Amino acid sequence: MKRTPFATVIVLAAATLAAPAFARDDGPRFAQDRLDALVAQHEEASRHIAQPSAPAEHAQSNTPHHGAS
Repeated sequence: MKRTPFATVIVLAAATLAAPAFARDDGPRFAQDRLDALVAQHEEASRHIAQPSAPAEHAQSNTPHHGAS
């Protein structure tokens, strides 16, 4: 299949114009903000895991224990 020069020009122009849409250079400030957000999320998750939830404890304490009689 022979390529036409017009199609080649169209493909090259589209690739050149689309490249900036995919390039993302937010710099080190964006990276630091993202890292801070992830650290805060991790701390919150750690606190949540360390503290047992009250409804779960309440449900466990109110569960009737049926033994073999």
